[in-house]
Amino acid sequence: MLDEEVIRRETVFRGKYLSAEVRTVRFHDGHEATREIVTPPNAVGILPIDSEGNVYLVRQFRSPVERVILEIPAGILEPGENPEDTGRRECEEEVGVIPGKMEHLCGYFHSVGFSTGRIELYRATGLKPSTLVHQEHGEVLERVVMPFSRLLEMVEAGEVVDSKTLLAVLWHQRKTK
Repeated sequence: MLDEEVIRRETVFRGKYLSAEVRTVRFHDGHEATREIVTPPNAVGILPIDSEGNVYLVRQFRSPVERVILEIPAGILEPGENPEDTGRRECEEEVGVIPGKMEHLCGYFHSVGFSTGRIELYRATGLKPSTLVHQEHGEVLERVVMPFSRLLEMVEAGEVVDSKTLLAVLWHQRKTK
């Protein structure tokens, strides 16, 4: 009785990165409503941690919230690509490390009220330095390395606001207790 029947779909925007549609749905009692759905590509986020307990992060300006955000490296999952491969690529490109081991922490839908987007989170360990630090066109990043304990303090103080980073920190903390 909680599900909805989609009776009409209209794509109202199709961009390079995402699309948006308006869906008309019908409830079991016959009433109708509209849903605005955004469809971004799925992504992978990685919490790289070295043998000394340091985490590798990026700081970048995020236009939707108009501020600089501290976050874990992440990237779009290319069609047919294994999420671990995406994570390894993003670690190398964004923070200059190659993971030896990737451990899945969790997967989640980042905004179920209006988006189909899903993010898989991993913890990367056994890090090796790489000379390949590459930023995509239109991407400006600052690499940040800090002790995990400092990142946890920042999370607890409300200084970290990115959902994938918050979840990766909490899952890492839970799995290491």
